[in-house]
Amino acid sequence: LLAVGAIIQGIRRIIAIIGDFDQATANLAAVTGRSVEEIGALTEQAKELGATTAFTATEVTALQTELAKLGFAENEILASTAAIQNLAIAAGGDLARAASLAGSTLRAFELDASEAGRVVDVIAKSFSISALDISKFETAISTVAPVANSAGVSIEETTALLGSLVDAGIDAGTAGTGLRNVFLEVAKEGITVQDALNKIANASDKNAVALDLFGKRGATVGTVLAN
Repeated sequence: LLAVGAIIQGIRRIIAIIGDFDQATANLAAVTGRSVEEIGALTEQAKELGATTAFTATEVTALQTELAKLGFAENEILASTAAIQNLAIAAGGDLARAASLAGSTLRAFELDASEAGRVVDVIAKSFSISALDISKFETAISTVAPVANSAGVSIEETTALLGSLVDAGIDAGTAGTGLRNVFLEVAKEGITVQDALNKIANASDKNAVALDLFGKRGATVGTVLAN
Protein backbone atom coordinates (compact mmCIF):
# COMPACT_ATOMS: atom_id res chain seq x y z
CA LEU A 1 0.00 0.00 0.00
CA LEU A 2 2.85 2.38 0.80
CA ALA A 3 4.38 1.72 -2.60
CA VAL A 4 1.07 2.34 -4.35
CA GLY A 5 0.62 5.56 -2.41
CA ALA A 6 4.08 6.74 -3.46
CA ILE A 7 3.31 5.97 -7.09
CA ILE A 8 0.05 7.92 -6.90
CA GLN A 9 1.86 10.87 -5.35
CA GLY A 10 4.46 10.73 -8.09
CA ILE A 11 1.80 10.70 -10.78
CA ARG A 12 0.10 13.69 -9.19
CA ARG A 13 3.38 15.62 -9.16
CA ILE A 14 3.96 14.83 -12.82
CA ILE A 15 0.44 15.97 -13.71
CA ALA A 16 0.98 19.19 -11.75
CA ILE A 17 4.28 19.84 -13.54
CA ILE A 18 2.66 19.29 -16.93
CA GLY A 19 -0.21 21.56 -15.95
CA ASP A 20 2.18 24.32 -14.86
CA PHE A 21 4.10 24.07 -18.12
CA ASP A 22 0.94 24.12 -20.20
CA GLN A 23 -0.26 27.23 -18.35
CA ALA A 24 3.12 28.93 -18.75
CA THR A 25 3.07 28.13 -22.48
CA ALA A 26 -0.45 29.55 -22.79
CA ASN A 27 0.69 32.73 -21.00
CA LEU A 28 3.62 33.07 -23.41
CA ALA A 29 1.35 32.59 -26.40
CA ALA A 30 -0.99 35.28 -25.07
CA VAL A 31 1.87 37.76 -24.65
CA THR A 32 3.15 37.11 -28.17
CA GLY A 33 -0.35 37.34 -29.63
CA ARG A 34 0.01 33.94 -31.26
CA SER A 35 -1.45 30.50 -30.67
CA VAL A 36 0.29 27.78 -28.68
CA GLU A 37 0.86 25.89 -31.93
CA GLU A 38 2.51 28.92 -33.53
CA ILE A 39 5.15 29.23 -30.79
CA GLY A 40 6.25 25.63 -31.19
CA ALA A 41 9.93 26.55 -31.54
CA LEU A 42 9.88 28.35 -28.20
CA THR A 43 8.10 25.43 -26.56
CA GLU A 44 10.67 22.99 -27.89
CA GLN A 45 13.53 25.18 -26.66
CA ALA A 46 11.95 25.33 -23.19
CA LYS A 47 11.57 21.54 -23.12
CA GLU A 48 15.15 20.98 -24.28
CA LEU A 49 16.68 23.39 -21.76
CA GLY A 50 14.40 22.09 -19.05
CA ALA A 51 15.74 18.60 -19.68
CA THR A 52 19.42 19.54 -19.91
CA THR A 53 19.93 22.39 -17.40
CA ALA A 54 19.21 23.11 -13.75
CA PHE A 55 16.03 24.97 -14.68
CA THR A 56 12.61 23.48 -15.43
CA ALA A 57 10.83 23.95 -18.73
CA THR A 58 8.25 26.09 -16.91
CA GLU A 59 11.01 28.39 -15.61
CA VAL A 60 12.50 28.70 -19.09
CA THR A 61 9.07 29.60 -20.45
CA ALA A 62 8.78 32.31 -17.79
CA LEU A 63 12.12 33.68 -19.05
CA GLN A 64 10.82 33.67 -22.62
CA THR A 65 7.65 35.42 -21.49
CA GLU A 66 9.61 38.26 -19.86
CA LEU A 67 11.51 38.82 -23.11
CA ALA A 68 8.26 38.75 -25.09
CA LYS A 69 6.85 41.42 -22.78
CA LEU A 70 9.82 43.60 -23.75
CA GLY A 71 8.93 43.21 -27.41
CA PHE A 72 11.48 40.58 -28.37
CA ALA A 73 10.55 38.62 -31.50
CA GLU A 74 10.63 34.82 -31.48
CA ASN A 75 14.04 34.61 -33.15
CA GLU A 76 15.44 37.12 -30.63
CA ILE A 77 14.09 35.09 -27.72
CA LEU A 78 15.57 31.91 -29.13
CA ALA A 79 18.94 33.65 -29.53
CA SER A 80 18.97 35.12 -26.01
CA THR A 81 17.57 32.43 -23.76
CA ALA A 82 20.66 30.28 -23.22
CA ALA A 83 22.86 33.28 -22.37
CA ILE A 84 20.32 34.63 -19.90
CA GLN A 85 20.33 31.30 -18.08
CA ASN A 86 23.98 31.95 -17.28
CA LEU A 87 23.09 35.31 -15.78
CA ALA A 88 20.39 33.71 -13.66
CA ILE A 89 22.97 31.29 -12.26
CA ALA A 90 25.31 34.18 -11.40
CA ALA A 91 22.46 36.17 -9.87
CA GLY A 92 20.98 33.43 -7.75
CA GLY A 93 18.68 31.45 -10.00
CA ASP A 94 15.67 33.63 -10.85
CA LEU A 95 15.29 33.17 -14.60
CA ALA A 96 12.41 35.58 -15.12
CA ARG A 97 14.20 38.34 -13.23
CA ALA A 98 17.44 37.74 -15.13
CA ALA A 99 15.50 37.86 -18.41
CA SER A 100 13.85 41.15 -17.50
CA LEU A 101 17.20 42.68 -16.53
CA ALA A 102 19.16 41.44 -19.54
CA GLY A 103 16.35 42.23 -21.96
CA SER A 104 15.77 45.77 -20.71
CA THR A 105 19.52 46.45 -20.71
CA LEU A 106 19.81 45.23 -24.30
CA ARG A 107 16.96 47.53 -25.28
CA ALA A 108 18.31 50.53 -23.37
CA PHE A 109 21.68 50.29 -25.14
CA GLU A 110 19.94 49.54 -28.46
CA LEU A 111 21.79 46.28 -28.88
CA ASP A 112 20.71 43.36 -31.03
CA ALA A 113 19.57 40.15 -29.35
CA SER A 114 22.71 38.51 -30.73
CA GLU A 115 24.60 40.68 -28.19
CA ALA A 116 22.84 38.96 -25.26
CA GLY A 117 25.95 36.96 -24.45
CA ARG A 118 28.04 40.12 -24.26
CA VAL A 119 25.52 41.87 -22.03
CA VAL A 120 25.16 38.88 -19.75
CA ASP A 121 28.95 38.52 -19.44
CA VAL A 122 29.34 42.18 -18.46
CA ILE A 123 26.58 42.06 -15.87
CA ALA A 124 27.69 38.75 -14.38
CA LYS A 125 31.32 39.92 -14.24
CA SER A 126 30.28 43.05 -12.34
CA PHE A 127 28.71 40.85 -9.67
CA SER A 128 31.99 39.02 -9.13
CA ILE A 129 34.41 41.97 -9.11
CA SER A 130 32.41 44.77 -7.49
CA ALA A 131 29.78 45.37 -4.82
CA LEU A 132 27.06 45.28 -7.46
CA ASP A 133 24.44 42.53 -7.26
CA ILE A 134 21.28 42.00 -9.29
CA SER A 135 19.18 44.29 -7.11
CA LYS A 136 21.70 47.14 -7.16
CA PHE A 137 22.35 46.73 -10.86
CA GLU A 138 18.63 46.80 -11.65
CA THR A 139 18.20 49.99 -9.66
CA ALA A 140 21.16 51.83 -11.15
CA ILE A 141 21.10 50.74 -14.78
CA SER A 142 17.43 51.58 -15.31
CA THR A 143 18.19 55.22 -14.57
CA VAL A 144 21.46 55.70 -16.40
CA ALA A 145 21.38 53.32 -19.39
CA PRO A 146 19.30 55.40 -21.86
CA VAL A 147 21.38 58.52 -21.22
CA ALA A 148 24.64 56.56 -21.37
CA ASN A 149 23.62 55.12 -24.71
CA SER A 150 22.74 58.57 -26.06
CA ALA A 151 26.13 59.81 -24.86
CA GLY A 152 27.88 56.99 -26.72
CA VAL A 153 29.08 55.30 -23.54
CA SER A 154 29.20 51.51 -23.79
CA ILE A 155 27.57 49.07 -21.41
CA GLU A 156 31.07 47.99 -20.34
CA GLU A 157 32.15 51.48 -19.33
CA THR A 158 28.80 52.34 -17.75
CA THR A 159 28.88 49.18 -15.66
CA ALA A 160 32.48 49.80 -14.61
CA LEU A 161 31.60 53.32 -13.47
CA LEU A 162 28.59 52.08 -11.52
CA GLY A 163 30.72 49.39 -9.90
CA SER A 164 33.29 51.98 -8.82
CA LEU A 165 30.57 54.16 -7.27
CA VAL A 166 28.92 51.31 -5.38
CA ASP A 167 32.33 50.09 -4.21
CA ALA A 168 32.85 53.56 -2.73
CA GLY A 169 29.73 53.16 -0.60
CA ILE A 170 27.30 55.11 -2.76
CA ASP A 171 23.89 53.46 -2.85
CA ALA A 172 22.71 52.14 -6.20
CA GLY A 173 19.92 54.68 -6.68
CA THR A 174 22.27 57.60 -6.08
CA ALA A 175 24.94 56.03 -8.28
CA GLY A 176 22.54 55.66 -11.20
CA THR A 177 21.04 59.11 -10.85
CA GLY A 178 24.37 60.79 -10.23
CA LEU A 179 26.06 59.13 -13.20
CA ARG A 180 23.11 60.05 -15.40
CA ASN A 181 23.51 63.68 -14.34
CA VAL A 182 27.23 63.53 -15.08
CA PHE A 183 26.51 62.37 -18.63
CA LEU A 184 23.89 65.09 -19.08
CA GLU A 185 26.13 67.85 -17.75
CA VAL A 186 29.17 66.98 -19.86
CA ALA A 187 26.91 66.88 -22.92
CA LYS A 188 25.67 70.36 -22.07
CA GLU A 189 29.24 71.60 -21.60
CA GLY A 190 30.40 69.96 -24.83
CA ILE A 191 33.20 68.00 -23.16
CA THR A 192 33.83 64.31 -22.53
CA VAL A 193 33.41 62.54 -19.21
CA GLN A 194 37.17 62.00 -19.08
CA ASP A 195 37.84 65.69 -19.65
CA ALA A 196 35.56 66.58 -16.77
CA LEU A 197 37.11 64.03 -14.45
CA ASN A 198 40.60 65.24 -15.36
CA LYS A 199 39.58 68.79 -14.40
CA ILE A 200 38.42 67.57 -11.01
CA ALA A 201 41.46 65.35 -10.44
CA ASN A 202 43.89 68.18 -11.22
CA ALA A 203 42.09 70.84 -9.20
CA SER A 204 43.31 72.11 -5.84
CA ASP A 205 39.71 72.15 -4.64
CA LYS A 206 38.16 69.07 -6.18
CA ASN A 207 34.80 69.50 -4.51
CA ALA A 208 34.39 73.03 -5.85
CA VAL A 209 35.22 72.03 -9.41
CA ALA A 210 32.92 68.98 -9.22
CA LEU A 211 30.12 71.17 -7.90
CA ASP A 212 30.66 73.68 -10.69
CA LEU A 213 30.67 70.97 -13.35
CA PHE A 214 27.90 68.69 -12.12
CA GLY A 215 25.87 70.59 -9.55
CA LYS A 216 24.84 69.22 -6.17
CA ARG A 217 23.26 66.08 -7.59
CA GLY A 218 26.38 64.95 -9.46
CA ALA A 219 29.27 66.48 -7.51
CA THR A 220 29.85 63.55 -5.16
CA VAL A 221 29.74 61.09 -8.03
CA GLY A 222 32.15 63.22 -10.04
CA THR A 223 34.61 63.45 -7.18
CA VAL A 224 34.55 59.71 -6.52
CA LEU A 225 35.10 58.90 -10.18
CA ALA A 226 37.88 61.48 -10.53
CA ASN A 227 39.70 59.84 -7.63
